[in-house]
Amino acid sequence: MPIWSGRSLLFDDGIIIELKVDDTADSAIHQIKERNYALNFEGKLGQQPKCTGRILAVGIAYDRKDPNKKHECKVEVLREKRG
Repeated sequence: MPIWSGRSLLFDDGIIIELKVDDTADSAIHQIKERNYALNFEGKLGQQPKCTGRILAVGIAYDRKDPNKKHECKVEVLREKRG
């Protein structure tokens, strides 16, 4: 749930989602970590973070050739709730 704090909007939890086709959910999580996508929730130096709660990485993958469209999903906590 968003929280208004002065001039900025803060969010309790942040979610980063990466979708992979013909790959794995682990690979999607690896990309989120490797490219430091979570930094977008931290705010600029000296500013209050945009996200005060957990930051979750969600990797979703599927095989485009699978006629049943079966998918794989993995969720990993990148940062626990602050304070």
